[in-house]
Amino acid sequence: MICQFQRTIKKPVIIEGIGLHTGKKVKVKLYPAKKNEGINFIRKNTIIPAKIEYTHSFDYSTSLMKNEVAIRTVEHLMAAFYFTAIDNIYIEIDEEELPILDGSSKDFVDAIKSAGIQTLNEEKFYAILESPVFINQGDKYIEGKPSSITKFTYQADYNNDIIGKKSFTYIPNDKESYKGLFSARTYCFLEEVEYLKSLGLAKGGSLKNAIVFHNNTVLNQEGLRFEDEPVRHKVLDLVGDLYLLGYPIIGEIYSFKGGHRLNAEFVKALLYTDSISIKPASEIRDIIKESSLLKVG
Repeated sequence: MICQFQRTIKKPVIIEGIGLHTGKKVKVKLYPAKKNEGINFIRKNTIIPAKIEYTHSFDYSTSLMKNEVAIRTVEHLMAAFYFTAIDNIYIEIDEEELPILDGSSKDFVDAIKSAGIQTLNEEKFYAILESPVFINQGDKYIEGKPSSITKFTYQADYNNDIIGKKSFTYIPNDKESYKGLFSARTYCFLEEVEYLKSLGLAKGGSLKNAIVFHNNTVLNQEGLRFEDEPVRHKVLDLVGDLYLLGYPIIGEIYSFKGGHRLNAEFVKALLYTDSISIKPASEIRDIIKESSLLKVG
């Protein structure tokens, strides 16, 4: 299915869980939105658009803030909106941090699908990458290149036998690369846990919502869902963070060792260097046919 028109959900849906870093119970309610309203969080009577200009911090997650009201760990839900091609929706949340659920986007995707998808009478807009973009932080970098085929690639470089130097490429219209991406879980190393807790983070973390490595061993009894699950999750994070651009991208994105902060800086570079053009579906019909952008599973 090629998305020519904007989408929202048909009815409200509630999602409950605990925050990965706060450890607090949280209730999230997704509401349908009208055309061109975009993706917006609501907390403490404050509407916070899911846009890059509202990003606030990147300490092991991506957070938004407006008028001193924060929303933490938005990337997994943003990825779910990308995977289900949602353009317009309201997210009401009663605590600071979104629930971690199983550590992936799967439960968010399932909730969106259970609410039903509503096609709106308005064209969908796309961000067309018109010229190359390169941004780095030390040896970490993200590169974007114009292309009619949309690709998101992450290259890892860990001194670890399980993750190592694996890479994963997600092509939105390719069933094989899409399959299993949204169910890839977040991860950490056991030696990081005490450090994270010393920072007041990971209070809600457990083997139920994260993969935990110790040396070259997976501590989760069930093991990995996929041999390259950690790298797949990095692609999930990349997709979620880049959707803070406000539009799905048409182009090739390659990330080497990137994280949330670098993802955000890349989105800012796209906006502030005039490297993209925003066009409605009708003006890029040939490109969309070739790339089959946003194949919804």
